[in-house]
Amino acid sequence: MAAAEGTVIMNEEELKRKQREKLKKLQATGGNPRPARTLFMFSLKNPFRKACTKIVEWKTFEIIILLTIFANCIALAVFLPMPEEDSNNTNTSLESLEYIFLVIFTAECFLKIVAYGLVFHEGAYLRNCWNILDFVIVFMGLFTFALDTINKIAGVPMEKASSAAPQTSHPEPAVRRKHRPVPLVPSLPRVEQDEADSYV
Repeated sequence: MAAAEGTVIMNEEELKRKQREKLKKLQATGGNPRPARTLFMFSLKNPFRKACTKIVEWKTFEIIILLTIFANCIALAVFLPMPEEDSNNTNTSLESLEYIFLVIFTAECFLKIVAYGLVFHEGAYLRNCWNILDFVIVFMGLFTFALDTINKIAGVPMEKASSAAPQTSHPEPAVRRKHRPVPLVPSLPRVEQDEADSYV
């Protein structure tokens, strides 16, 4: 009987000890448990990781990201797809603005990966469905930008760089490479000439 009571007391003490350790861990991470190391190099005490965590958990930063997403949606709605290499001043401005959006979203992705880890830890960046969508969009945007830059350096014409979809005079992120097909209508003089030939 005494042995059983001693076992119960030990179990209670061990449980309390684990609870104290868990509480200390939560206090050390500001109430949000984080992995001890991210990307195999950034510990909890790393100054750069601390700065990244502070930024991504800053309420103003979240508001900035939400406003950027809203502005990007407006830009996508205003953008007017045009055939071949045609463009206008509005589209050119929006294409330049798209790079600013890409930089902001890339910075957000990088800061969150450093703060929370990539995928191996609980609460890591790619453990969230929305973050997976953001990561895919950022990756495609960076890949398209890198590919267009390499083509420019190599001197490859834009129309030869991608035969699947026509390009504009400025490189665009992959999320905006949508062109509306325009039917080719023969000009009036050509129709009249065909009619004239049919009578001969």
